[in-house]
This record gives sequence, structure tokens and C-alpha cells, in this order.
Amino acid sequence: MTRPYRKLSSLVCLLSTALLGSQAVASDSPANFTGPLLTSNPMTAPAGMLIVEPYLIYYSSDDAYNDQGQRYTKAAGTRQWQTLIPIFYGVTDRFQLQLTGGAAHAMSAGAHTDGLGANDTTFGAQYLLLSPGEDKKDPAVSVNYSHRFPTGAYDRLNENPLNAAGDGASVDTFSLMVQQYVWLPNGRPLRFRAVASYSLPPNQVDVTGMSAYGTSQDFHGHVRLGNSLGISTSAEYSIDLHWVLAMDLAYNRASASQLKGMQGAADASTPFARRDPLRSVYSLAPAIEYNFNDRFGLISGVQLSFAGRNNDAFVTPMTAFNMVF
Repeated sequence: MTRPYRKLSSLVCLLSTALLGSQAVASDSPANFTGPLLTSNPMTAPAGMLIVEPYLIYYSSDDAYNDQGQRYTKAAGTRQWQTLIPIFYGVTDRFQLQLTGGAAHAMSAGAHTDGLGANDTTFGAQYLLLSPGEDKKDPAVSVNYSHRFPTGAYDRLNENPLNAAGDGASVDTFSLMVQQYVWLPNGRPLRFRAVASYSLPPNQVDVTGMSAYGTSQDFHGHVRLGNSLGISTSAEYSIDLHWVLAMDLAYNRASASQLKGMQGAADASTPFARRDPLRSVYSLAPAIEYNFNDRFGLISGVQLSFAGRNNDAFVTPMTAFNMVF
């Protein structure tokens, strides 16, 4: 029993979480920032402000990393178009709510998804513990809680495993976020961010038929997923009022999982068990931002993996448009 599409559906969940808070509160005079591609924003939206930042993402993977971290060519490459739409609303100046949904279309070995499949949906809340003040000399520090709802298809896939757009798990994630400005001798600001996120192991997920976990049509069982950890840092340099250079460095790790159940016809079914090892990946995401004004900004760049274990190696161009209302 193989699992060629397990990592692709995991990436959908990973991106949904990673992009959960990457919005900018666009006005940072005398510089405007849209925000980097990956690292979440510790600053909350002011009371009554609505921020929408749709992403368009193209995922491409022909290689993978083995258990020793060596890179090798996969038997079949994978491609995926994905859109994610994070929405943020400032309830107070220190407390915001956020919602992220999206959809994806995948391709591999001449096959493709049956249309556009909805991803898992994430709802979260963020509280600003420490505000940097108007002069931005102090750091901004926030805590964030999010819950991912399993709205994406993950099993009963009608003989097309590419239809998997989620993993079936309800996941609670807690994050600590920090941001700091540094003013250079030329008067231009550098903005640094760091975020650490931890996801609790979800409850047992029931699995029936062909699924994101590589199971067959006659499988009935469950999977237990482990915890996960994400760490990212970013730096943004404001060239002028409109142009910004950005860079993210990210590490993501998912603990080992255990799949158990029965496969085969009812009168001849046999027990099945599989343990999938810990997975990890390191990536960079260089990007360039163009801010039209203090309310609208565009960012484009690419996320590239450069090391990992038991994970896909990938190149992921993406673009996002930040809108403040």
C-alpha cells in the first residue's frame, strides 16, 4: 500500500496554517509593508478594521528527501494550484479574529483532481500582549490560537487519490509571535519577525476507502497523527515608500503517525498497520513587495525547500494581494 499523495495534502494544511497571520496592517510610515510570504504578523488589526489577503500558489515537486536527508527523484512528480483567502477583523485594538479557507487542484502522472476541491478551514484568535508604540522602538509580541476544521475531502475518494484536499483532522495550534523594527543609518527600516507554533496531536481520524493516507478502496480503519512544530523568521527591507525586499526562513516538523485497520473484502479482510516516520523540511522564501499606498499591497516570491527528511522537496511560487478596509 503506497501513499503518493499524503504529503501533498499535508502541504495544503501546512500552508493554511503558515499563512494564517501573515497580513500587514499596511501603514508603517515612512514605509509601507505588505508582510513576508510565510511569517505571521504579531500586530493585530485595529478595532473595526477588515483585512483580506488572497493568495495564489503553485506547488511543484519532482524530488523528495529520504530518512537520511538525501534528495532523490520521485517516480511521479506532483503539481498543485491552490488559492487561500485569509480574512482578519480587529475586534479591539489588541484582539482580532481570523478565518482562512481555500481550494486546490492537483495533478500527477497524467491524472488530476476532479475539479476544484475545498481545503480545510481555519478559525483563530490573536491577542497583542506588547505594543511597540508609535515610535516602534519596542517589540510587538502576540499570542495566537487557531483551530483547523476538516472541511477538505480526505477519504472515500472514488478511486482518485488526488481529490484529497485535507487530512480529516481537527487541529489546535498555539503560536508565539514577535516583531521588531531596526532603523538603519540611511533612515530606512528593517522589520524582523519570528514565530513559533505548536500543534497538539489531533484525535483519532477514521479512514474509509481510498484516502490521503494512501489506503485502498477496501480499507476501513483509523490514523493517529502526531504533534507538529513550525518555526519561521523573516526580514523585510524598505527600499522606499513602495518597494520592499523580503525573506523568510522556515522549519516545519510533523511527528510520526500510525495507520491501522482492515483491508480486503469483508469475508477475507486482513489486519493492516503502518507507521509513517517523522517528517521535516527547511525552506526559504525570497519575495518582493510593491505597496500602492497604505491600504493595498502586492507581494510575489517563491518558497523553496533546501533540506528535509521523509518529505517532498518543492518549489512553490506564490503571490498575494493585501487589502485593508
